[in-house]
Amino acid sequence: MITVKSKLQLLKDIAEFLNTETHRQSMIDGALKMLIDHSNFKTGWIFFINEDGRHELSAHYQLPPTLQYNGHTYLCNDKCWCVNKFNKGELSNATNIVACSRLEKAAREMPDENNNITHHATVPLISGVESFGLLNVATPYSTEFQKDELDLLESVAFQLGSTLKRLDLTTREKENMIIKERQRLARELHDSVNQMLFSIGITSHAAKALKDSEQSSLAFERIENTSKYAMKEMKALIWQLKPIGLENGIIEAVNHYAKILDLNIEITVNGFYNIPDETEIELYRIVQEGLNNIRKHAGTKNAEVLLEFTDEELRLVISDKGRGFIPAEKTGVSHGLTNMHERVHKMGGSFEIQSRQGLGTVLITRIKLGGN
Repeated sequence: MITVKSKLQLLKDIAEFLNTETHRQSMIDGALKMLIDHSNFKTGWIFFINEDGRHELSAHYQLPPTLQYNGHTYLCNDKCWCVNKFNKGELSNATNIVACSRLEKAAREMPDENNNITHHATVPLISGVESFGLLNVATPYSTEFQKDELDLLESVAFQLGSTLKRLDLTTREKENMIIKERQRLARELHDSVNQMLFSIGITSHAAKALKDSEQSSLAFERIENTSKYAMKEMKALIWQLKPIGLENGIIEAVNHYAKILDLNIEITVNGFYNIPDETEIELYRIVQEGLNNIRKHAGTKNAEVLLEFTDEELRLVISDKGRGFIPAEKTGVSHGLTNMHERVHKMGGSFEIQSRQGLGTVLITRIKLGGN
């Protein structure tokens, strides 16, 4: 049983953690870990559910082998009571799941690998009128959770929902600030560079009528100096339109990040590089996660990054010749790979892992272009 003191302390600790977090994934990972480590619950997972009712595994902690098997297939595939109730708007508080079809199927097909997890409790992540998904927890040999355990679950879910709402509002605020900043830069571009280009036009027109070679030389010198200054001004303003870290483009940013990680990196770009800023930012974050994984897990300091562009698709390939692994037998998916998959999914792309023990790893991202 959870005592009032330990429950209040846990809620206080989680609240303090959430108040300092600014990154969505690390926030839900950390809060879930704190909940499981300091309560009677032994495992947990979080589904985010979009407007179409589609659920996605966004975080998990200490899952039994059955629920990790084959890319969490038992946990993620098919329909279940809790997701259906959530989508119908009929789930408003923490609830005991008497019989979970996902857990039942996993236990039936892999009876020795489920750590005696047969039932779970579920609670929606809600803030006001907005719903984000579900928090689920389970304990071996437990078929029903006590009221104080469900109360704790509801309190944590409320904290998570409020934090998710806060992060969304912060993101929207940043987006509005970016729009205002770009409008300001556009005005500066018009006022400064456009004026200099106008001056060049007037001077060059006047230079045509000059017969004196000295005066003509001075006019063309003025044109040259003004054009150089205009180019510098244009470049400075364009750099300001880029996100921090990408002022000089993704290639230089990736090279700089690789140096920070002490990695030797080879970058190849094929095709015409012309993508929206938001796509470039996401690609850079994906490369960052991939390089982090190489540094932590590959056992090598050498990596390759390939960017290929066609009219229909961009392909990002991050590869190494490190120790590799067998994806189907991996006991847990790294947060880096999970974050990469989530970023690619949000862009409507596909993410593929190719790896063999002793032969390295290849991470392949494909994103549709041209509005397809």
